[in-house]
Amino acid sequence: MINRLSIAFFSLLIIVANYHCNPDCDSLPGLSISTAENPTGYEVLIRANPPTALQGRKVYFDDVLAEKSRFIDGMGLAVTVPDGVDPGKVEMKIEDPDCLDFVALDFNVTTADFFQNNPDYVFPPLPEIIIPMLPTDFPPSIENAWLSPQNLDYCLWFKFVPDSDGNCTQTLNPLTSFEQSTCGTSGVLYEANHMSGFMDSRNILHLSIERANGSLEEFEGQLINPNDAPEQYRAWNSTGADCISGLPSQYKKRRHMMLLTSKSTGRQLLIYQQEIPDVPVDCL
Repeated sequence: MINRLSIAFFSLLIIVANYHCNPDCDSLPGLSISTAENPTGYEVLIRANPPTALQGRKVYFDDVLAEKSRFIDGMGLAVTVPDGVDPGKVEMKIEDPDCLDFVALDFNVTTADFFQNNPDYVFPPLPEIIIPMLPTDFPPSIENAWLSPQNLDYCLWFKFVPDSDGNCTQTLNPLTSFEQSTCGTSGVLYEANHMSGFMDSRNILHLSIERANGSLEEFEGQLINPNDAPEQYRAWNSTGADCISGLPSQYKKRRHMMLLTSKSTGRQLLIYQQEIPDVPVDCL
């Protein structure tokens, strides 16, 4: 009897040891991250299939524990890049006690200068990942200026192709739609870059931006309720765009917002529709 128990015990040990050492072991299938570059203090979304596989996992950036994390149901684990991590290439290590102790992914801890000078114009991140939850109203028209509340000089200028009756179709006019500077600032990486795309039947915007360096960045976007945005971006300000600081008070409201997600970087871009006096809407 003792021999049988001993054999069973050692067999179990071998199975467990092989499971831990098996290079084919995968307790986090479909592992990916929303972006591979962020500054300290900003969130990154870690995904797996199923997302619940990430619940309760500790995450380190090199050897620094990400103490702030939150599980987002149906999406994954959002972790904040911790203070104390030096800028540069690091390993994002996700706890994986079932297989390899940790699963490591490459990550780049950036500085503010990166977002000012990178040639592909990787735009600044949002401090927290936005999860749209609330119903929202469709604006009377999507045409004209949509600005970033992080930098009001960053503008997406939408113009749609009208039909024979003057109504907007769902197709952007690539000749008159631009990623551009609100104040006409020269030399910025988002100066007069052509855009194309369309709004589908689900009111999802499919957008492509052709940058001056020849790169193409694609986005998918949806209208969101402003109350789903971080609180600091709901109230009007003129950060980065003094040219519109003198707008009358009736134009200083953020009634409509859109959340775009880059298909190449996974980074979220929040924009709002800026009402500007005397700017005509070509079609409705």
